[in-house]
Amino acid sequence: MSQFDQENKEAELQGNGQVIDFNEEKERLRQDEGIKWMIKAAEAGDVWSMSEVAYLLLTGNKVRQNLVEGEKWLRKAAEANDKWAMMELGYRLIVGEGLEQDAVEGEKWLRRSAEAQYPVAMRILGYRLLEGDGLPQDLEEGQIWIRKAAELAEPIAMRILGYRLLNGITFPQNIEEGELWLQKAAEAGEVVAMREWGNYLVNGVSKK
Repeated sequence: MSQFDQENKEAELQGNGQVIDFNEEKERLRQDEGIKWMIKAAEAGDVWSMSEVAYLLLTGNKVRQNLVEGEKWLRKAAEANDKWAMMELGYRLIVGEGLEQDAVEGEKWLRRSAEAQYPVAMRILGYRLLEGDGLPQDLEEGQIWIRKAAELAEPIAMRILGYRLLNGITFPQNIEEGELWLQKAAEAGEVVAMREWGNYLVNGVSKK
């Protein structure tokens, strides 16, 4: 390749790079404009927008992360009784993810979401009570919430319930019921449940 051709090739590559940068900048501007409109909707009282703005700002997904603003909108959505927001606020307070850790307040919000029949909140509350993870251990109540979530077809709850019944972990061992729930979770597409159900069919478990 001649020097002239090489220079032309380099110029072409640089030009393509500028086009890509321009497209990225255009996309960023679109996203910035989009978040502005969602904030306007949130400020006007739209609860879905409050939750969405909170999620975007807390995670930094497609927008610049801003934990302070994210927490503000998450709290507003939770105070407006949005089930996801109550669950998310509770979870983040319990584990200290993006918010200052406060397990007492976190439990309050997580319970409000679970009591509002939000299956994921039921499962998170149940699991943390079973394990004593971030909350005081309470096996009896933990079992109740995991069952409630499983009965609402929350896939991970069905898997937890099935696996623990099969193996007698924080539940009395019950092979027949354990098979039922683990198979349901696998058929619902929960990947870990697929693995555990397959492993159980191949290897079984030892009865206690």
